[in-house]
Amino acid sequence: MIRTILVDDENHALDSMEILLDRNFPGKFEVLAKCNSVDQALPEIQRYEPELIFLDIQMPQKNGFNLLESVPHREFEVIFTTAHQDYGIEAIKNEAFDYLLKPIDVIELNKTISRYLNKLKSKEDAEVKLESQLRGNQMIRLKSQTHEDFVSLDEILYLEASGNYTVFHLESGEKLTVTKLLLHYEKRLKSSNLFTRVHDKILVNCTKMHRYEKREGIMVLKNGDKISVSVRKSANLKDGFY
Repeated sequence: MIRTILVDDENHALDSMEILLDRNFPGKFEVLAKCNSVDQALPEIQRYEPELIFLDIQMPQKNGFNLLESVPHREFEVIFTTAHQDYGIEAIKNEAFDYLLKPIDVIELNKTISRYLNKLKSKEDAEVKLESQLRGNQMIRLKSQTHEDFVSLDEILYLEASGNYTVFHLESGEKLTVTKLLLHYEKRLKSSNLFTRVHDKILVNCTKMHRYEKREGIMVLKNGDKISVSVRKSANLKDGFY
């Protein structure tokens, strides 16, 4: 399902859009939040990381363009919904996927969503191909707000949870911070058989371990870094070793 947020200052417009999506594209859209303002929408966007936003333009205090200015490195597509015809050029400048006039015409909505689904399919096919190539070469792609890093698994010393972020500690001394939870990467890296949990906040590359000091509960890595090993997770050190 396509993760979607609706933003409009009028509740009836929000409800109408949700009904249109449900009736015309059953099972295709998951409406994560319905927001009446830009300030209400911004934390919901950060929380849910939507793929698509239906965004009204004219709203009190801050308009739809103000919302996009607040998310300069967005990863979601935007379909503007407005009762005014005068914003087409500005919508294009803001790289909107489309621009629908209210009241929403079902035929126009179907055309827009069909184009969006085709674009999404092409993007997903390319993503699957790239991820397959990366897995075959024991590499991982890490996305930040401004760029993507392609990192060999052998370069990674350990991963550290930091709130809603994960910090990758590399052999070079570089640290890469990614806006995904550690659990996401634990699941993603499981098939590599290289990483193990030694702490609720730490996932270590087993090939980088040098010594485990049982009394202190400290794992010493080959580069000299010392990592605390929790009592509950110490049993993990017995798995995967001869």
